[in-house]
Amino acid sequence: MERSSVPSAGSSGETATVPQQLYTPAMLADLLGISVSRVRRWYRAGLLPAASEVLQLPHFDFCGLATARQLARWSAGGITVASLQQQLTALRQRFGREVPLTELPIRAEGKRLVLIDGDVTVEANGQMRLPLDLEASGDKAPESWESEDAPRAVIPFPRAAIADQVPDGPSQTLDLEAMVDRAMMAEDELELDAALDWYRAALAAHGPRADVCFQLAELLYRMGDLEAARERYFMALELDPNLVEARASLGCVLAEEGQLELAVAAFEGALQQFPQYADVHFHLARTLDDLNEPGRAAEHWSRFLELAPDSPWAQEARQRLQSDAPLLDF
Repeated sequence: MERSSVPSAGSSGETATVPQQLYTPAMLADLLGISVSRVRRWYRAGLLPAASEVLQLPHFDFCGLATARQLARWSAGGITVASLQQQLTALRQRFGREVPLTELPIRAEGKRLVLIDGDVTVEANGQMRLPLDLEASGDKAPESWESEDAPRAVIPFPRAAIADQVPDGPSQTLDLEAMVDRAMMAEDELELDAALDWYRAALAAHGPRADVCFQLAELLYRMGDLEAARERYFMALELDPNLVEARASLGCVLAEEGQLELAVAAFEGALQQFPQYADVHFHLARTLDDLNEPGRAAEHWSRFLELAPDSPWAQEARQRLQSDAPLLDF
């Protein structure tokens, strides 16, 4: 069962407004065709700002979606998260503020980011090139990657990456942030075994931490080790019962393992904490259908559609409701 997240939120004011669609990391990942770990990596690195956060679960608006699309394009070109951090930090020294991409035209040249400031092209290392330099090098003028009607994507300029300051192996005693950062860098490079070593070393050196246990559980889930992932999710929740995303992920793991009743309990626990968690309604409804409980499933399919009527999973929810209708006693 793939995990998806499609929570939405609207204005609580008296005037009629169109509800704003919000996305969790899993929703962005599905929309962009990338791993959810990459979205979480951008968020933790400060590259992807959240519109809000509920029980440590970030939600992203359309601006965040546009930013994530840009980050995905840069990542596809081979720019690592650490490199993005370093280059954007350097560019921040020039502008000193968060700037919408529509006002701050940045493009990638290979693995370098360059900023177009009037007639001058500025590299992250501070090197400036005039239009004649561009013509001589054969580079094209920067093209716009967003239409005029597209959301205004904002790239915050994060703290400098620490990747270049940490040792090459997990045997050295490092601060927790450095060790977790190295683990995430290994994930970026798809060196998953090395990432496991770093997460485990961080826990061994600095003691149990709910957030690190959750990241380790997500990596184990990604690697297909459901049993180990399940235990780490449990540990994360023991350390921090309010980590609602870990409870939702635990439900998905339990469902994949065929422990459907336990999965239902995990999902219902997540909804007790966060009733508007749309993707949990989605997965709970699926699990209840698998348990042949169409009446209970229909309640959650309907609630899911109320929360996320325009989501990519809305069509499945409607089809499930229609197929369950003959079995329901209205």
